[in-house]
Amino acid sequence: MDNYEAHELTSVFFGEVVPSPPERRAEERQTSLLRVGKLIVGLEQRLCMIRNISSAGAMLRLYQPIDVGTDVEVEVTPDCPVPATVIWVQDDLAGVAFAESIDVVEALRGASRMGPYRRVARTPRLRIRRAATMHTDDLESEVTLCDLSLNGAKFETEAALSTDMEVALFVDGLPPLTGRVRWCHDLHAGMEFDIPVQMDVLAEWMGSGATQPAA
Repeated sequence: MDNYEAHELTSVFFGEVVPSPPERRAEERQTSLLRVGKLIVGLEQRLCMIRNISSAGAMLRLYQPIDVGTDVEVEVTPDCPVPATVIWVQDDLAGVAFAESIDVVEALRGASRMGPYRRVARTPRLRIRRAATMHTDDLESEVTLCDLSLNGAKFETEAALSTDMEVALFVDGLPPLTGRVRWCHDLHAGMEFDIPVQMDVLAEWMGSGATQPAA
């Protein structure tokens, strides 16, 4: 299950208007679904919460500051970036206008067999090349982290792993990541975490520059 606070939910609007800044009295309303997104600013990747979305744009909760007028890409569905521009900022919220209208339902479902909104993982993946240390019951090995999400990771390794093996990853700046191997082939492995990474922890780690490739 994705890791989130109960009030961090996404409102969906079917009009062609970019969501406006919220009224203070409406900030605590309950809505129907959650969406963790990824914001790409130049070469930098950031996590965000998609609070409201329409075919024309979205309201995002940010974990790092951003300026009005910044050109960005928003991944409503992982690996399917949508070009957009920041048009307003209020505290930790920002409104972005998409360069072109999107199909909101297909974007959120990620279920179309054709086109950009194909079926993908629920939470966004952070694509990186980062040194890490892997531990199993029998060995300790240096690995290269390839991508990371709230729920799991992909890494390169020459170690002999097997499906369902218990492993732990140690990455500078993050708590120990324990879980089980879900697949392994061609010197790569994917693991699912026992406990998802806290949203705030991963978002702050991404914004700290820790996602730059290790020297």
